[in-house]
This record gives sequence, C-alpha cells and structure tokens, in this order.
Amino acid sequence: MGLYIFSLAGRDKVYERMECSSLSEARNKAVKYLGEYLIKHPGFANDGHWRVNVEDEAHNELFHVIVATVTSRHAKRLNNSADL
Repeated sequence: MGLYIFSLAGRDKVYERMECSSLSEARNKAVKYLGEYLIKHPGFANDGHWRVNVEDEAHNELFHVIVATVTSRHAKRLNNSADL
C-alpha cells in the first residue's frame, strides 16, 4: 500500500491523503474524489473545468484527473442566431 495525496487545482490547498494498493486504484479514487466534491459543492461545476492533482508521499506529481465542460458547436450556433 502506498500513500497518495489528492488536491483540487485552483482551490485552497486542501490535501486529502489516501492509502491505495496501486496507481490504478489511486486513479479510481481520484475520479471518485472529484465526483464527491462536485456533489457537495455544485457551484464549483460552474467554473467549467476541474482537476485533481495526485502526488506521492514526497509530493512528486504523478497524474491529474481532468474534467471539462465544453459548449457544443450546435449550441453556439443556436446562441449566436438568438442574438440576431
């Protein structure tokens, strides 16, 4: 088991430490961590993109889990035609 450190990018640096048996398990926990955060803080979703940084015990960055919302081209065309 290894210790992994999770933090949300762009937010006050609140670190969550979790024991994981592998890097794969750490990735899965990072996705769950982000999902649980968004459920508890729905206003955070309005920022458009979110990233969880994952580090090892020595604070070496290992990977990032990134989720983004992107407006589709179709929706952009609809919004532009409504402005006419």
